[in-house]
Amino acid sequence: MTRPMGDVFLAGIAGILPPAVPVEEALAAGAWTRREAAETQQLSVTVAPPEQHSPDLAVEAARLALQRAQRSPAQISLALHSMMLSPGGRLWHGAAYVHRQLGVPTGRCITTDLDCGCDSSLVAFELASAYLRGRDESELALVTAADCWRAPEVDRWRSSTCPFGDGAAAAVLSRQGGFARIAGISSLSDPELEPVGRGLEPFTRDHENPAGPVYLRSRGSEIVDAERIWPTVTRDVQQVVAAAAEQAGVAVSDLDHVVCPFLGHDLTKQEFLDPLSLDFSAIPWDFSRRVGHLGPADPLAGLDHLVNVERVSWRYALLLAYGVGGIFTAVVLESTRA
Repeated sequence: MTRPMGDVFLAGIAGILPPAVPVEEALAAGAWTRREAAETQQLSVTVAPPEQHSPDLAVEAARLALQRAQRSPAQISLALHSMMLSPGGRLWHGAAYVHRQLGVPTGRCITTDLDCGCDSSLVAFELASAYLRGRDESELALVTAADCWRAPEVDRWRSSTCPFGDGAAAAVLSRQGGFARIAGISSLSDPELEPVGRGLEPFTRDHENPAGPVYLRSRGSEIVDAERIWPTVTRDVQQVVAAAAEQAGVAVSDLDHVVCPFLGHDLTKQEFLDPLSLDFSAIPWDFSRRVGHLGPADPLAGLDHLVNVERVSWRYALLLAYGVGGIFTAVVLESTRA
């Protein structure tokens, strides 16, 4: 059922990426296998130097997004940050750091982190859109996401089925216009998929404080009903995209570009492209295979690349993500410059 969206716009978008390191270096060091390289078709991943940390990358992305939006940090009334690893340690959140580093004055601004895995940025879009519709038109929402995938928390090359890249992205949402209107947005949570990111081990101190890196692929392989996972993911992707497209009044065939998580060739095809009957020409594939999986920043960084680097022409674009725990979000954007 179609419901009115209201006028919320994407006023600014920015991505900040460290230099890329060719996968050949990891292969030569024995950190990765040629079979995995062939399955992902990854060419390189972005790697931040040791002295660079994800919250500072997020601040840099936020400043650039605000500059492109021609808006002031003082207008921010909602700051939502996403990160899967916390360089500040436990019981610390990045949103307040980003907020402070931008020089936002004390006031009625909600600052908080979101923990929806790779879907966090798009969940932030849905929350921010609803929030702004109840606020003064001059107020802004800031969405940031950043991670640097370092040991001992993760193994950049082996923790998942695709290698991780370091980087950050930011978006500024406004009711006063921007380069794109949020024409449709939908989220779907599927509890059946919750164990995929947890595995089947009981809650124990050792499980909470692993001695080595987290291996998401091992957790997923523990699920006894794995044969049901992919049909479930396919159904959920189709449903959440259909709902967002219906709100926007478009069909999947009307979409000029699609940006989904950067998961390498085989997983991207299975998880997102096949369910929507799309091929790699629909996504910024060459960009993603040179960056790696950034985590929650993927959709925003991909859109930034299309809009501000390649400067593609488009009327409708889809941002799509699936987060650990079983949450999916689809956002249909309509260009205001078309």
